[in-house]
Amino acid sequence: MLAVGRLLTKLGVYQMQRRISVRFAALCLSALPALGAIAHAGGVGFAARSPLARATDLGPMDPASSINITVWLKLHDAQALKQMLAQPQQSRTQWLSNAQASARFAPSAGDVAVVSRYLKSEGFTVTGVGPNNFFVKATGTTGRAESVFGVNLHRYTLNGERFHASPTRPVVPQPIAPLVASVGGLSTLGARPNVARPPGQSGVRPNVARATDAEGMIPKLVALNAGAKGLFFSAQCFYPAISESFSGNGASATYQGLRYGAPVSTQQLGSLSPCGYQPSELQTAYNLTPLYQAGLDGTGETVAIVDAYGSTTVQQDLATFSAAMGLPPANLTVLGTSTESPFSGDANAGWADETTLDVEWVHAVAPGANILLVVAPSNSFDDLFAAIATAATQPGVVAISNSWSGYESGTDEPLRQSGDQVLMLANSRGIAVNFATGDEGNETFDLSYQDVNYPASSPYATGVGGVSVALDRNQHIAFQTSWGNNITELADKASLGSPPVDPPLNEGFVFGGGGGTSNVYPLPRFQRELGGQRRMVPDVSWVADPYTGVEIVESVDAQGDQSIGVIGGTSLATPMFSALWGIAVQRAGHPLGEAAPYLYDMPRGAIMDIGAAPSSRTNVTGTLTDSNGTQNLTTWDLALPLQGQPSFVSALYHSPYSTRWFVLTFGTDSSLQAGPGWDPATGVGTPNGWNFVQAFASHGRD
Repeated sequence: MLAVGRLLTKLGVYQMQRRISVRFAALCLSALPALGAIAHAGGVGFAARSPLARATDLGPMDPASSINITVWLKLHDAQALKQMLAQPQQSRTQWLSNAQASARFAPSAGDVAVVSRYLKSEGFTVTGVGPNNFFVKATGTTGRAESVFGVNLHRYTLNGERFHASPTRPVVPQPIAPLVASVGGLSTLGARPNVARPPGQSGVRPNVARATDAEGMIPKLVALNAGAKGLFFSAQCFYPAISESFSGNGASATYQGLRYGAPVSTQQLGSLSPCGYQPSELQTAYNLTPLYQAGLDGTGETVAIVDAYGSTTVQQDLATFSAAMGLPPANLTVLGTSTESPFSGDANAGWADETTLDVEWVHAVAPGANILLVVAPSNSFDDLFAAIATAATQPGVVAISNSWSGYESGTDEPLRQSGDQVLMLANSRGIAVNFATGDEGNETFDLSYQDVNYPASSPYATGVGGVSVALDRNQHIAFQTSWGNNITELADKASLGSPPVDPPLNEGFVFGGGGGTSNVYPLPRFQRELGGQRRMVPDVSWVADPYTGVEIVESVDAQGDQSIGVIGGTSLATPMFSALWGIAVQRAGHPLGEAAPYLYDMPRGAIMDIGAAPSSRTNVTGTLTDSNGTQNLTTWDLALPLQGQPSFVSALYHSPYSTRWFVLTFGTDSSLQAGPGWDPATGVGTPNGWNFVQAFASHGRD
């Protein structure tokens, strides 16, 4: 890797294929015991919506083929642990040590011995035991798995994904049933990462997104010498109102309104993202700088990150990011083996993007914190929860950041029981476990019904959603909206004479922060003031919209060349919040436990309420004249479909990738509406750094 001062970087923004017609709609069911027998939850019959009904059955698995299973064991006295965690945390300074938590609640060595002996007696080979005796891993033949657990395993394909599953729910054999919570590995269907990568192995998806047009154009890579503090992408995303006219093919149109993105003046500049924030800009915008001036930067605390597959270039990418952005060198420790590079081009390369984003932006918000990256060997729920369990046992960890999720309707009670007990034991040690809420709004565009994301929906996790943010010239917040973008095409490429699209093409929802109401979890105590009967997400939000995204540094080839690009998603908001939580723990002087219960009782000024999108007189309107006459197009006409959104911000957008013209909206998060107080689009709002952290001064021992 070249020294930063001489580094030639390849600049570009990776794209996501986002046309609605090619959306991947598979349920995230990587650990479901059976796809055809999903229980009813909250009055919704998920079995009728099983992806197995849409899949192509390729026939039974070879009984002689090998299969890996994970047998999750039950906690001891789980009810007592739930009661302990239900007590108010606000005045608590003492938490269980790892030894205390394990001795009181974790499965015992005797439990492991019983399960292991049984599996061996049935012809399985035991290959490992999890942290705190949480699980027993084993391998055996498919035939033995079918016989022992009463399943009928077939191979399937759905939207190009190959997986195996059973149409019947497994039955845990009686000799070990009292000890077992769930059995993983009997289904391998899941969603792909939310990045433009070739299809391949399925699993849980990281919630990472890159700014894109609906046509998914890929920009050129542009060489640039890295400047001080990464001053490359513009911190100005919005510009004063403009008017643009188009004519051709027997039609003419004129549109006027707010402009998103700087003018596309040259072919070279036209390959770059319209805007993107560096750490110093968001540190100013969210009032983080005074924290650093007071010595509150996460020093002495450890923020853990869990990702599948990792990134083989994360160390050098983080070092370059730190130097280029004016940050101190990072203290990164990696547990597990990274197997993916961001430039590999295979199905799991999106996880390398994810890992890079997570690590760099924990460091950007908490530059003094220790970072522990725990790499799971696959993106199955089994391996990811095992990685969380590992992270929770490491000394000094105060927060665990998870930028991945699955559809809640793609889980069942045994899977959630296994996952939740990992989260509960981490909570008992004073550790906050934070999850991204997803990048698809209410999920109807993928699933045709509303859903939330698990594990963010667990009452033992904090769900982190997303917002769009516009900065003024002083790097202060001009406005924030819920993250949700609709896009409407107005005109084709300039090389074709800029004819208007007649009528404008409402391509609709692109992406947005996940949120809504759980179908399976009751309302937790910390949300009781919200009313209702069930758990709601998100709890809190932060920067996520890739159209107002952030800079990352990432390797683009095996020779060590690196790129500076712009990226977003609730995968950005989650490590940012986890890092801030590390600073809050530093201020308190002791671990604080799960974050969510504090968020609903913060003092005034600690959290910025987003509310509805600001009404704007500069939202885009237009006129279109063709053989049918002249039509006046309102701001609503140019933002459809709105799914009941009462207000939004819209802007004219000249794509630097395709040179097409669009109307781009902000604050149109599917049907999830922002409003005063908590809302399903943004939770309680976004943190005001200094005020947020100082709210925990009273929790300290000083």
